Amino acid sequence: MRRFLLLCFGIAAITWLEFRFFPGHTYLQSDTQIYLPILEHIDTPNYLTRDPIATHPHVTYTIYDEVAVFLHQAARLDFEKTLVAQQVLFRAAAILGVFLIVECAGFSALLSFVLAALINLGASLLGPAVLLVEYEPIPRGFAFGLTVLAIALFAREKPLLAGLCAGLGFLYQAPATGPFWALLILMAIFDRRARSRVKPVLVILLIAILLLANMAQLQPGAVESQNIFGRIGPQLSAIQLFRTRYAWVSTWAATDMWSYAFLWVCGMWATARIWPRLNAPLRWFFICTPAIGIASVPVSYFLLEHLHLMFAAEEQPARALLMTVFFAALACGMAGIAAALRRHIGEAWLWFLPIMILPMKVRVLDLAQLNDMNNLRILLVAIGLSGALALSIGSPYGRRWQWAALAVPCAAIFAMPYLAGVQNYPQIDDRPILDIADWARDGTWGSSMFLFPDAGHALYPGVFRAESRRALWVDWKSGGQANYFESVGVEWLQRWQQAMEGGFSRSRLESLLPLPIDYYVLKREHSLPPVKPVYQNAEFVVYDAQDLRNASTSPRLGTDN
Repeated sequence: MRRFLLLCFGIAAITWLEFRFFPGHTYLQSDTQIYLPILEHIDTPNYLTRDPIATHPHVTYTIYDEVAVFLHQAARLDFEKTLVAQQVLFRAAAILGVFLIVECAGFSALLSFVLAALINLGASLLGPAVLLVEYEPIPRGFAFGLTVLAIALFAREKPLLAGLCAGLGFLYQAPATGPFWALLILMAIFDRRARSRVKPVLVILLIAILLLANMAQLQPGAVESQNIFGRIGPQLSAIQLFRTRYAWVSTWAATDMWSYAFLWVCGMWATARIWPRLNAPLRWFFICTPAIGIASVPVSYFLLEHLHLMFAAEEQPARALLMTVFFAALACGMAGIAAALRRHIGEAWLWFLPIMILPMKVRVLDLAQLNDMNNLRILLVAIGLSGALALSIGSPYGRRWQWAALAVPCAAIFAMPYLAGVQNYPQIDDRPILDIADWARDGTWGSSMFLFPDAGHALYPGVFRAESRRALWVDWKSGGQANYFESVGVEWLQRWQQAMEGGFSRSRLESLLPLPIDYYVLKREHSLPPVKPVYQNAEFVVYDAQDLRNASTSPRLGTDN
């Protein structure tokens, strides 16, 4: 009981530290800018009826929206609280999963916990644009945490619990659990001894598929359904290559795959070092799951760039590289602990380097460029943390010194952002845009349409849409929906080229006035002094479109600066 309480306290503490400081968390800085308007529209269909993002939800094949709306209505919590609560829970599930995997390999609870805390410092996979630990409360992050826990439970001979976790992860986002299910199918085919354990888990998968299919039929009506089995035409291909290049592996594989291949080799080498410690299920996972991640890249290339399947653009199979990076870090960490326990401090030091580097830089081969001060700082911090961990675990003064290893993940949480200068996401002062959103929510019609014509690629228009529950004519973030709906992609590009591409000018603003836009929000440096704004603060001015139309018929609107 004491051990259980200590473990719960430790997981809660490290989850809070990593959530609060590093890798940290965000809200409305990335995909939640898309998910929140969808949730608001599902919850209250009268909101955002003129916004293509809200009226074209891509959550048909996930329970993300059902769970969020249920908690929102039943617990009377706003969506941010319901989503963040799930995010914290599933981050803790990932930490518990790593802990159980490492302990299953015969390491002590203390060292298992230390490695679990370090692995969950995350990693940013720049090519496929996916994170080992998601900063935002989105389905992929939820599903990944559940998948890690499912792997651990399966390895510890608890197949039903593993199936329930993986099945729930499948319901949140099926592609994130794909490598797990693919491996279990391989085990059922090629490993007779594992079949009796795999069969009940695959039954749960079948139930999850049927449940998801039934729930998809009950989704609220949308303007257009997802065309999962369609093909991508030349026009949509051009739009996706312009806006969502990360889905097309040919745009990044030439530069990034070398680092992923290197990590794969390191992971396989480390797996060979700990092979006797791994039971049969863990051997399957440590060997095959990283290989599935590597193989997902050519598969994605073939499905999307040769067959032009819409499914490949929506699900992005290459994001399975996440498992390659995860198992490489896990294997290196376990090999490092094993070496340190044998008092091979130098070897342990080298094995710990990858797990210290990955949260700061996934393109590990770039660190060879030591003339770059950023690379040098990252390498020095990684060397220092790796050395401290190796020395604390392999201390000649006895096992009681191993407790000092607990200080290493705590030190890493602060050393990586403050000493290495790693910034996972920009620090944005969103008070001015929230001020505008509050005014719009309380002072304009629910069907009002807004445009931020001088925002460019900035994220604050999406913050405004989510918080104000008012439609946007166009913004950069919403272009990502071109991966799900061709009509949205075509309309988005047309609006973007018409209103935003090429920068802001007064003459362009005047050309936009015939559009069905009710309010224009400009930065203060682009204000139009002859026209009185309907609202303003320190950063922005808001103009009623009718006032601008009236001014455009006289010399009052002015000329370009």
